[in-house]
Amino acid sequence: MSENKKKTESEKDIKQDAEKNTSRPEPVISIEGSDRSQTAIDIPIKAKRLRRERRKRTLNIIAISNIILMGAVLAGGFAYITMLPHETRADDENRMLTKFPKFTAKTYANGQFTEGIADYFDDTVHNRANIKEFIADNLMPLKGRKYGDDEDGAELYGSGAKKKKSVTATTTAKPAEPAVTTEVTAVQETTEPPTEEPAPAEGELTNNILIVNKRGITLYGGGWGTELEYASYVNGYKEKLENVNVYSMVLPTSSSFYLPDNYKDLAHSEKEDFDNIDGALHNVMSVDAYSSLAAHKDEAIYSRTDHHWQPLGAYYAAEKFALTAGVPFADLSEYETVTLPGYVGTLYMYTQSATLLNNPEDFVYYKPKTPVTVTQYDTRFQNPVAANLLLEPSGMPNSGYYMVFGSDERIVHVNTECKNGRTLVIFKDSYGNALLPMLTSSFENIYLCDIRYFDLNAVDFAKQVGATDLLFSMCSFSAVGVNRNSIYNNLIR
Repeated sequence: MSENKKKTESEKDIKQDAEKNTSRPEPVISIEGSDRSQTAIDIPIKAKRLRRERRKRTLNIIAISNIILMGAVLAGGFAYITMLPHETRADDENRMLTKFPKFTAKTYANGQFTEGIADYFDDTVHNRANIKEFIADNLMPLKGRKYGDDEDGAELYGSGAKKKKSVTATTTAKPAEPAVTTEVTAVQETTEPPTEEPAPAEGELTNNILIVNKRGITLYGGGWGTELEYASYVNGYKEKLENVNVYSMVLPTSSSFYLPDNYKDLAHSEKEDFDNIDGALHNVMSVDAYSSLAAHKDEAIYSRTDHHWQPLGAYYAAEKFALTAGVPFADLSEYETVTLPGYVGTLYMYTQSATLLNNPEDFVYYKPKTPVTVTQYDTRFQNPVAANLLLEPSGMPNSGYYMVFGSDERIVHVNTECKNGRTLVIFKDSYGNALLPMLTSSFENIYLCDIRYFDLNAVDFAKQVGATDLLFSMCSFSAVGVNRNSIYNNLIR
């Protein structure tokens, strides 16, 4: 009885426990009901959100800092350009800087006024020489692409070269529209002496100027037929000056003598165009300055940092001309030698190359010991004033030493002690300036005229001064470029 009762009570307890188990819900962790700051499961969620917010704040700070920095740079640059004194002359470039444009309704409407303002501020920035030097030393070396293979390449900043085909052209009495020969063409086989100079390790090219072996070389683009136009214009002078000896002396540039073999495809042969000119001249005496200069190419006959020749090169060319003209010529020992160190010329101005800037050269010129009388006129042969044959270089910047020969926009008359009755008129470009001192022992009177800045009929002028000899002397770039048209224009003026 008691056992049955115990059994019944035990079954009843089991049943009650089962009912309790079925009615009691499973334990659930509720985020809403938890203490989020103390619940471990919430920590990763909060850390992720905090990182996201921290990153957002950091990006906002960086953005605001960039805006402030750029604003400060722009404000500082604006203040530097507008408030500091503007420079008016660039001694390293030997030129006056851009002037502020004059306002007119026309220039404002066509955009020239605003363009002029931009040019003014760009060209006259305060302390521009040091800024240019910084750019040359630190930024320009980062430009460019390799020319050549990896072991022997040049830094190319300009265009490449195209192979020039043979040119056949007929000359006319009227010049074509001026064409700028800026494209670099390639060299053909020539009879010029081979270069013994070893191939350079590296170089750089900008504005069709190759800088290699610490030398800047202007790359000659070729005449493409315009050399024959030059010859026809010079022939026109001889036709009108039958009793005057007319000469053509086209001068090579450094490209002919210092361009290494592995870079010769960058330029056309000046010698080839000179031969074309010689073949087209009629009753005009050709002066072969090329051969004379080639014989002395190991001497300092061309500047390394300037596009002009050195006065020594002018001496050898003048010697060849005097021999052709049959006049006396003084030995170099009869001149006083003047050496100006630290010369950095126009090729640095054109390229801003640190190589040229950091490797200046000597500028050496020669002063005749015999006295001369010099009179200077304007380009219309008016307003005569007494002048010196050579300018004093002491006040010149080291970039302007070539200016010892004077400016281009003038007519110069030199009367010498060479009493041979010969009067020479020289029509030239800036290369011809260096010839004048070298011919003071060869002609009784010399008239030096820049064909680009000559405001008279050239034939009438030659007759007026009693010319017995007329020399056209200019570099290859002028003879085949737009300057050749000045020869024609002053023939028909």
